[in-house]
Amino acid sequence: MEGYWLERQKGALEKGRIATLDMEAGKDGILCRIDSAAVTSNNLTYAVHGGPPLNYWRFFPSSDPDWGIVPLWGTATVVESRHPDVAVGRRLFGYWPSGSHLAITPGAISESGLTDMAPHRQEQAAVYNRYRWADDFDQQTEELMALFQPLYGTAFVLAAMLRQTAADCLVLITSASSKTALGTGYALRQAGGPQSVGITSSSHKGFVETTGYYDQVLDYESIGKLDPERPTVLVDVAGNGAVTAQVHAHVKTLKASHMVGGTHWNAPQMATTLPGPAPSMFFAPTWWEARAREIGPAAFDAELGASLKAFLASTRPWLTIEETHGPDGYARDFEALLNGDTRPSHGIIWKPR
Repeated sequence: MEGYWLERQKGALEKGRIATLDMEAGKDGILCRIDSAAVTSNNLTYAVHGGPPLNYWRFFPSSDPDWGIVPLWGTATVVESRHPDVAVGRRLFGYWPSGSHLAITPGAISESGLTDMAPHRQEQAAVYNRYRWADDFDQQTEELMALFQPLYGTAFVLAAMLRQTAADCLVLITSASSKTALGTGYALRQAGGPQSVGITSSSHKGFVETTGYYDQVLDYESIGKLDPERPTVLVDVAGNGAVTAQVHAHVKTLKASHMVGGTHWNAPQMATTLPGPAPSMFFAPTWWEARAREIGPAAFDAELGASLKAFLASTRPWLTIEETHGPDGYARDFEALLNGDTRPSHGIIWKPR
């Protein structure tokens, strides 16, 4: 079956090309046709951090090491199956290449889904290799899950970590209009704290305030108004070195500095040395898997599912979903994100055909 993957040049993400592929299910495998996926600033994070230590480029390897496939979250349909326990026509939600198809090697199959056991994926975090059945998804569920489920999963475990380690601190969250940041603010408020301050651009400040997810919203120009003596933790979703340096210099009682994303991907890089605690990468799958071991996978799925359901309901007053199609639509919207053309109240759903 002819399909395609969309490649981006690793050293120059603004450059893209189409790789046409002859795709089929492998031995005991399945071939999935990607139906729809979200294009968000999260995908920029995957591309910017595609190399070590996070290695997002390894999930869907390109034949050319100078080019990579940006991962997306969405829903697909099984169009070919050589596996006795997976029927053609079943639908799956999970982690896909930016392209038309993906061949999967199913491992353990359960009532909830399956795991891709392709050898090159086994060194990666297990959460990215799990696919859940999506046969009962309607269009709205499919769109909202693609836009928010992986990001809210990160936000949910991040908020849980902050409740453990920063209970008496003020939490500053940069790029407050991004979906991961919004989810973190929501999860913190739903759990009763710690208090959060969303930091965003002046053009997005009004929107962020309308969500009600943060205890306070400031624009970047107002960082200097923060109380420098209040115990504070930085959650850096922007990845903007200048902003990070300003927070580290201004807040004299900074307790921790967590790097979560890179929505300001082309902003100044972080200085090698900063006042206060050294910034450290927050890797959600590590916390995700630790919590699942602590309370059991089923209990964790139920805990996250209930919180996600409530969060998705809270987005309806402010979210507008737009649809884009084919390689040209993907290229246009991905490059718009690269250029900082973000509209936080909008979600983009891409359909490969």
